[in-house]
Amino acid sequence: MPFAHSLRFLRPMWIAGLLLSLLLLPAMPGRAQQAAPHAPATLAYANPLPFSYTTSLPAPGSMHTELRDPCIIRDGNRYYLVFTMWPFADIGAKGPAKPDLNSSPGIRLFVSKDLAHWTALGWLVKSSALPGSSPYKHRFWAPEIHKLGGKYYLIFTADNWIDAKYNAGGKPGYHAFVGVADKVDGPYRHITLLPDSACDTTLLGDSDGRVYAYMPFGDLFVQQVDLSHLAEGKVSYIGARTKIVQADNSDIGLPSPRYLEGPWAMKLKNKYYLFYAETYPGSYWTGVAYADSPLGPWHKDPRGRVFEGGHLAVFAGPDGRSWFSYRGEQANAAHGLLAVDPFNLDALGIVQPIGPTQTPQTVTLRPALKAVRRPKPRP
Repeated sequence: MPFAHSLRFLRPMWIAGLLLSLLLLPAMPGRAQQAAPHAPATLAYANPLPFSYTTSLPAPGSMHTELRDPCIIRDGNRYYLVFTMWPFADIGAKGPAKPDLNSSPGIRLFVSKDLAHWTALGWLVKSSALPGSSPYKHRFWAPEIHKLGGKYYLIFTADNWIDAKYNAGGKPGYHAFVGVADKVDGPYRHITLLPDSACDTTLLGDSDGRVYAYMPFGDLFVQQVDLSHLAEGKVSYIGARTKIVQADNSDIGLPSPRYLEGPWAMKLKNKYYLFYAETYPGSYWTGVAYADSPLGPWHKDPRGRVFEGGHLAVFAGPDGRSWFSYRGEQANAAHGLLAVDPFNLDALGIVQPIGPTQTPQTVTLRPALKAVRRPKPRP
């Protein structure tokens, strides 16, 4: 057999033998560990989250776990929390002998790396540090932080219980105020009245720089807002205020809640979402409406009650999905306490909640997405 022909004949057998020998060789130290893919990092959580707070700094006060209207915002790889603090009082429960007239003492900011271990950073607004004539001296309901155009905006509901004359329009009520900061932890400056606003007013910053205020007056309304002169103590509206979602559920053929409150508006992909709290006798739920523009038209989700838990906020979760931050509303160990859960969007962009959960959950971590810098808020 010619030599060249023999090589062609033996080459497949030689290669097969070499491969078999390599397979039988012992693995070199560290080689397998380097070749094996790393197991993805995970985060475990269970509702209610382990969270408690005191109402005074730096002196310790009574410890509380119940909260209302929790709003978590993710900034980088940290989670920041503001909420309505105990004693949750309206002016009808005004107590001259009690601290801050029995009002919630202010807005306190908390931070966490993992949603489980929370640290108090300090006060963003504190009643006892404000002058007696401040129009936002008491209440401090439904605080939210929104990042718009590289700035942080704090919006909350407040009034003055000392004297009616210190209030917008000369009487206490549900007045919304907004301030701005360069960092999520403040200081928040130029805190200014949002004229003719409602309790639980929220903001949406659109990708074109326009800002919209969503307000609940039983039904839900929207109006474009101009924050560009906030440093001058001036906030104004652009265009007419429009009713966009009604409490009456005859349009979807379901029982109607008493009223709507606690809206949260956001844009996911190319669709706009408006979450809102629905108050029924003995229960508190979230509904959602969908639109192709911030002004609508808005269309209710035909399920009506989409998620049991109300006045929620939405934040970028640790697994890359959008998550709810909410107060537990089911009659179980989470009732009245801080809770979180992710939700999904189906192929049509319809919200598909997960939970409310009460059992231990584990999610795969994803790094925080690089923030998309939105244009500076403009008229």
